[in-house]
Amino acid sequence: MLTQNMLSIATVSSSAFFLLFFIISSSISFSHVLTKETDTLKPGQLLRDWEQLVSQSKVFRLGFFNPNPDTVHLGPAGPRYLGIWFDHIPFYSVWVANREDPIPDSSGALSIDPNDGKLKLTHRGNQQHPVIINPSQKNTSNNDVALTLLDSGNLVVRRVNSRGIPFGSALWQSFDYPHNMLLPGMKLGMNFRTGQTWELTSWVSNKLPSPGAFKVCLDQSGVDQLVVRRRGEIYWSTGVFQNGSFQNATSLTGFTKDSGIYEFKFVRNPEERYFTYMVKDGPALSRMDLDTLGQLTLFTLDQRESISSWIFDTAGSPCPVGVGNESAGVCLAEKASACRSAKEAFVAKRGYMVNGEESFGGGGGGEVGFLQSLSDCHGECWKDCDCIAYQAASYDETGCRLWSKGSKFVADDFIGSEGVVDLIYLLQSLH
Repeated sequence: MLTQNMLSIATVSSSAFFLLFFIISSSISFSHVLTKETDTLKPGQLLRDWEQLVSQSKVFRLGFFNPNPDTVHLGPAGPRYLGIWFDHIPFYSVWVANREDPIPDSSGALSIDPNDGKLKLTHRGNQQHPVIINPSQKNTSNNDVALTLLDSGNLVVRRVNSRGIPFGSALWQSFDYPHNMLLPGMKLGMNFRTGQTWELTSWVSNKLPSPGAFKVCLDQSGVDQLVVRRRGEIYWSTGVFQNGSFQNATSLTGFTKDSGIYEFKFVRNPEERYFTYMVKDGPALSRMDLDTLGQLTLFTLDQRESISSWIFDTAGSPCPVGVGNESAGVCLAEKASACRSAKEAFVAKRGYMVNGEESFGGGGGGEVGFLQSLSDCHGECWKDCDCIAYQAASYDETGCRLWSKGSKFVADDFIGSEGVVDLIYLLQSLH
């Protein structure tokens, strides 16, 4: 008969045995640990939540992150995404692998399926139904592919030779599936032979990388310009690209053109038509960003001088008159309305609304089944002549709360339970 002490020892020994068995069996099926800093993931390896791929010259990193700037990036907090970011700018992602399929905790892992070479994203709750990052890639046989993060920021799947070294052209690459960022060497346009199109799609909010309200693509008519669409309708265009700059967005390329850092160009041939840009006098880190309000912004970190470097942004957008960098008004243009003045704009204020009537937004726009963003709230409130204020309905800045005439705004800098100050977007006259 076992005594209580003997039973405890037996239980501990049994647990230790099963733990040891799990570790051994896991080691057999996967080389779990990336033993050194590397740019490549090979079949049989796992990239787990606390591990990262680093490009050869340490320009980019691939790893798991939380896009919410108000939470701790590393650790168990969810939702978690697999993304690429500049090594110099941690967790400010330029590409997200699972933008519509977040991982709920820190149990996420990336691996290469040994049967077909697909990239699988699994976590504790979806071992049987993983997220496939590259479903368009043709199946490959055996363990003859590897995943590599390049210094360009491109994540590529390539075949490997007998020594396990990647070689040849990409079987799949992240550059063919841009999100809200355009990196040097990426394309906006189309491939006539394959039907592949390249366009940017904004995030829903700065906390949620799901596809948002805005897209930027090449003008379908053949004119060398970029077109920004809002829920399917043309919102604004850059104007024709001539002499190194855009007619309607000269600030987007103006300063950088004079500095000689970039080469912007439109390319057309029998196979492709696209816009791209390159860093011609490096080293410089760069990205072109389509933000949640439909603005295009060019970011540059110039590292050409050994002593110092600087950061600057240039932007192109259709801000209403009186709204811009020196104004608190929301930089979002709306269609003319009989009940709205061109001198009115929504201004972000800290506080809350009292009295009056409050409602929740019901959608709108040309798409079905989308998450409402702040730009959707802005548009819905602008069209409603009785609406004087709006706010995001949830913490991830989705959904809309709307207030009508008769409601009163109360200024308050109180920090809520989530550690952030609530912002109300209040209709005001611009002077």
